[in-house]
Amino acid sequence: MSLRTRVVAVLALLAAGILSLVWAYIYGGGADPGLLDRAGPAVTWGLPAAKLVFNLASAGTIGALVLAAFALPHGGTAYERALRLAGWSAVVWAGAAAVHTSASFLLLANRAPTAGLDEAFWMYLSRIDAGRAGALSTLIAASVACACFRLRKPRLLAVTAAAAFAGLLPLVMKSHAAGGTDHADSTITLFVHAAAAAVWLGGLLALVVLRPVLPAGQLGVTVRRYSTLALISFIALAVSGFLGALTRISTVEALLSPYGVIVLAKAGVFIVLGLFGALHRRWLLGRIDKHPARGGRHFAALAAVELAVMGAASGMAAALARTEPPKAAGSGKTFAADFAAGLPKPGLWEYLSGWAPDPLWSLACGFAVFAYLAGVRRLRAGGLTWPAQRTAAWLAGMAVLFVVTNGGVHLYQGYLFNAHVLTQMMLTAVVPLLLVPAAPLTMAQLAIRARTDGSAGVKEFLERSVEPVLAALRRDPVLAIFILAASLLVIYYTPLLEWAAVGQIGYSTMTLLALLTGSLPTAALTAAPDHGTGNAARQRLFVLAGMAGVYAFGGWKLTEQAPAMEMPWYTSVGQPWGLAAAAAPELGGTIMWSIAAISLAITAGMAGKRGGQGAQNQQVGQAASAARVPAK
Repeated sequence: MSLRTRVVAVLALLAAGILSLVWAYIYGGGADPGLLDRAGPAVTWGLPAAKLVFNLASAGTIGALVLAAFALPHGGTAYERALRLAGWSAVVWAGAAAVHTSASFLLLANRAPTAGLDEAFWMYLSRIDAGRAGALSTLIAASVACACFRLRKPRLLAVTAAAAFAGLLPLVMKSHAAGGTDHADSTITLFVHAAAAAVWLGGLLALVVLRPVLPAGQLGVTVRRYSTLALISFIALAVSGFLGALTRISTVEALLSPYGVIVLAKAGVFIVLGLFGALHRRWLLGRIDKHPARGGRHFAALAAVELAVMGAASGMAAALARTEPPKAAGSGKTFAADFAAGLPKPGLWEYLSGWAPDPLWSLACGFAVFAYLAGVRRLRAGGLTWPAQRTAAWLAGMAVLFVVTNGGVHLYQGYLFNAHVLTQMMLTAVVPLLLVPAAPLTMAQLAIRARTDGSAGVKEFLERSVEPVLAALRRDPVLAIFILAASLLVIYYTPLLEWAAVGQIGYSTMTLLALLTGSLPTAALTAAPDHGTGNAARQRLFVLAGMAGVYAFGGWKLTEQAPAMEMPWYTSVGQPWGLAAAAAPELGGTIMWSIAAISLAITAGMAGKRGGQGAQNQQVGQAASAARVPAK
């Protein structure tokens, strides 16, 4: 790919973004000055323009980092250039965030740019939420830029990529979602949408820039890996975009409003991008494999056009951030919020029949089911068998996880302390009992091909990050007691308790923590021992007794302190059911004791049955070694 082609592709991205921004901003009414407007056109147009640059630069940073971490050989020329691209994109990102924050202040204060930034501006940065969000976004982008220019180790690269994703949060939390009663769900939806768009757009932009330095024969492999990321991003964008639109557009009149028409136009662009993705997977990859030179030219042409379409979507997204949503959607209510308005007294039927969709965990469950079934299919295609009961256990575990995070338990978790305890115990003690017997790590070992080009995929991540932790727990299962105690301490005796009550980000953090701290000890305790069963069996029984003690003490403390611990729920939503018995916070301790007793009994039975399975595990390991086929 020549320099001219790369310049044309980048210019097409910028030109399409600017043109779509101008159209959407004028059509949506964002460009109309107020009656007493003193800020002037420089601020009126500078704000969405800075947001467009913010979107493109953050995408360039995140896309290049994700591509370097997942698709490129570590330490090569392409890897180094990807980090430089991410670094310079982060510099532009930080500048755009600073300009956007300054323009937001001038618009809010109704000042012209010539008035300058005085003490009021610094007060805006330090005391006003919108100002703090802009300052934090700028600092995160600047920190990511410094890290990209200095760090090279894969693990530090993963931390830098995580920080880059976190840099999207501050402005997302101060978007239109802040105006609705369903702010928490809208916020996480917008974050998923922004993160997926950044990976898709930024990854393609990085591929275009890095094409000349990719080793011979590496283009097809890299494009194929990017195509996997793009497909995941496409699905995430579709789900989050649909749920996000529902929070603002609920009637035909709202759909025909300027905001709704821009959303429809953006949806049309999204469909076109989906067709480009299909061309990548069905036509372009085969061409690159058969004729690398000709396929490279086809990739360049297709990528340039696709970047232009992505630029149009980015321009409309920047304009939508400054476009007034339809008044009919001004309350921000979703189906979950409407249901909550007349929420009945809690009970088993209400927990099973309620519905409060969570985009993040819906996507997580969907991707997990798809990946597992794809692994089973790959094993069968390779002549290996996989026990049907393991597949059934995985599907059942994901079904329970989906119900807990999207059903009535999730809905009531925002209103009741004991529902919060039920959520935590289901995630810590019940879901792992279904997921762990499904042996997902063994599945990954058998089904995922190892990479030999120096890059790191899912298999390498599991081998380097997850398996050492499980090995340490198997060697010293007593660690499970401390993991459980630490997780309960964090969930119930830190600010995470309040964050999980009033915000979707806190709830998702609690959910992930509870799931991990339940799955790791369960996997270690139920694994077949690598040595004699005598001491190992006694040690595991001791660990189970210790975990039972932790649950007993934790349940007692919850019962004792429940009225005080319920305050985050009471202060945020009141007490809808008065003194109803099912709403009593003291039930939290009983719930913890009941679920823990059943879970630990089942875990003990599973651990006992695994005592004599060392020979079977050895056969699985030999099959895994035979199944390791180097990736192209």
